[in-house]
Amino acid sequence: MAGVVIWGLLGYFGYNYYHNWRKAAAKENVPRMNPNGNEWQDDETIWITKRFIYARLVYGIYDRFKRAERYEEWWTAMQYQRVKLAAVLSEDEQEVYKDALQYERTHKYFGVFQLTTNSPPANALKWVVAIRGTDFSRTADLLNNLSIVFEQLNSAQLTTIVEVVVRRLVAQHGYQSVGVTGHSLGAAVGLLVCRRLALERCLVEGHFFNPPFAHLKSLVLRLTPMVLRTTIDGVEKYAYELLEEDTDFARQRALQEFQTLAEGNWYPYLYVNEYDFICNQYLEHFEHGAADDDREKCFPFAYLNTIRRERHFFARVTAHKLRIWLRSDVPGRFEQVELIQRP
Repeated sequence: MAGVVIWGLLGYFGYNYYHNWRKAAAKENVPRMNPNGNEWQDDETIWITKRFIYARLVYGIYDRFKRAERYEEWWTAMQYQRVKLAAVLSEDEQEVYKDALQYERTHKYFGVFQLTTNSPPANALKWVVAIRGTDFSRTADLLNNLSIVFEQLNSAQLTTIVEVVVRRLVAQHGYQSVGVTGHSLGAAVGLLVCRRLALERCLVEGHFFNPPFAHLKSLVLRLTPMVLRTTIDGVEKYAYELLEEDTDFARQRALQEFQTLAEGNWYPYLYVNEYDFICNQYLEHFEHGAADDDREKCFPFAYLNTIRRERHFFARVTAHKLRIWLRSDVPGRFEQVELIQRP
């Protein structure tokens, strides 16, 4: 027994060392920014650079939360500066949302970034809101993750304050100049906020790394075969009946919103790893889903940048790590996916 514990600890600390080493290497891997635009770049190079920019902004928020040394280098290397929320929100907004702002000051979930050059690399946006994911040492983060599972994230304080900030930036600078990005929990919050704006025909560009597809129904239907080693149709049917709480009104509203998003041609950018249990259901969702049979289908279109066929030992262990998207060998091509034909 003692030997198992020792080997387990060695594996844990060994993996952490490996992860931190790879993260440090990713931080030093700064892409050429081509700020003057005088050098031709193909589309894939542009999208890889753009992916690097947004992933680095999110990593900067992670490290700011952890009080890591030189965390600002994550975004300054991309020619961005962080702007304090007090400079974004009006005094009235600060008063109305003071509790949510205090919540953000405590947990440091997100940051507002402004581009510092007039010649943006890779068509980078002037303003970006970047949202970190979960730190498992924080109770608040775990509660927010439970909100995803039980579909209550829409009323969370984090979602509230992010939406207020994004709306203010849009009002000040126009939606064409504003972007939202996030990883894991941050991706879930960003998707929700951008979806709300898209319902108003305000198409804020969103880039979301490893967005969770993990509400309670989907988890039960996926875990039941793993736990019971069965694929009996009756088990799935029972799970659907057990968890089905939609009223006719709620279902009709969901379908109306789905149609509104389709008519508005809203395409979020999703970065999905085939080996990541938390987000890989999006692949099946868009490959096999139907538009009118389940509330899971919360938006009809997307651009997918997918990691597939990883062969190395750590493929499944590292699949949810943000640093994977800072690898230059991960293609920048997006697949345009649609659950229905565009109107």
